[in-house]
Amino acid sequence: MHENTANPFGRIINGGFSGICMILVLGFSGCLLLSSCDTARRQSIDKGTAQPILSASPNPVPAGDLDQQLGTTQISWNAGSQAIGDLYVKVNRSSELFLARGSVGTLNIKWIQFDSLYEFRLYAKKRSKLLASLEVTRDN
Repeated sequence: MHENTANPFGRIINGGFSGICMILVLGFSGCLLLSSCDTARRQSIDKGTAQPILSASPNPVPAGDLDQQLGTTQISWNAGSQAIGDLYVKVNRSSELFLARGSVGTLNIKWIQFDSLYEFRLYAKKRSKLLASLEVTRDN
């Protein structure tokens, strides 16, 4: 009988300890799994409310050789939460010209001249809303 009263501690240490470890491992695994699911859900929600992006690289366009009339820049855009974006450009005081359509895109512009101002504009489909605008110039 004396042996049985001392034995419960032995069972906890010998047999019960591995059981407790197993419960802790399973508990932490469940927490990690639920945490990663919540993160993925938040990222998908954030994706739907993403802000539009419009960038030019390089900007300003380097002058290069003076005999080189045209410079090049790369325009990149992401319409954000809008399904499709329309990219337009306005050179100096001219009317806007349509360049491209897409939710995400990159376009090489190889006609940047000295002493001109290029305003690139990203609109929601059919110019219903201005999403972003960007001015590009060329160094003298």
